[in-house]
Amino acid sequence: MILRRSSSMALGAMILGLAASAATFAQDKIAEEITKKGGRLDRDDKGDKPIVTVNFGVSGIDDTGLDGLTEIKTLKKLTLNNTKITDGGLAKIKGLGSLEKLYLVDTKITDAALDHIKELKGLTILSLAGTQVTDAALDKVKDLPNLKELFVYGTKVSDDAVKKLKEAKPGLKTDKDVPPVKEVAEPAKKEEAKKEEPKKETKKEAVKKEEAKKEEPKKEAKKEEVKKEEAKKEEPKKEAKKEEVKKEEAKKEEPKKEEKKEEKKKD
Repeated sequence: MILRRSSSMALGAMILGLAASAATFAQDKIAEEITKKGGRLDRDDKGDKPIVTVNFGVSGIDDTGLDGLTEIKTLKKLTLNNTKITDGGLAKIKGLGSLEKLYLVDTKITDAALDHIKELKGLTILSLAGTQVTDAALDKVKDLPNLKELFVYGTKVSDDAVKKLKEAKPGLKTDKDVPPVKEVAEPAKKEEAKKEEPKKETKKEAVKKEEAKKEEPKKEAKKEEVKKEEAKKEEPKKEAKKEEVKKEEAKKEEPKKEEKKEEKKKD
């Protein structure tokens, strides 16, 4: 009985081992194909090292490059920026239930692509920046229950359409949420103004000192003119005072003169 149980356990372990090896082999083969197409990938370190991200952004692949991706049941992030994929080509990935992040920047896809993308219910981030999508695409984006971030910069999507979508999906973040350039620039300008203030004050002081130096001779000349003017006004007073002094002295000398006259008469 014990022998049978041990054999069963050993067989089970063997089957699991073979399954893991087969899974790893399958992942390796897919990874090889992705690399051949010019793509890059990342694998998880756990278990059979499943593929978790694929980036075809520098490969320039077309729709055929998407073949076989649905076999990667562990794929979480797919980047197709600047590729030649079409709306119809995205039908090849609508079975990627594990996908959380999809980047389609600067591709030629249109609103029709969302018919396939809306099937990716696990998406949390979707970038449609630089594509041909319009407001109509956002009606289909509403069908993505877990979407947290949406990028539509460089598209024909209007602010009103984004506003309506955000009302329908509270908490959704978009690149339309960034404040206008003016609002971003104003604080920076104020900060720069604060930094420049001491420099301006220093410059003002230097200008004042320079002007003061230039004005100094003028002030001195004005002082001299004022002194001369005051001296002219004081001249008559000085003359009058001199006359008074002379008269006063003359009065004091008068008795002496009389005495001298008297003395002469007696002689």
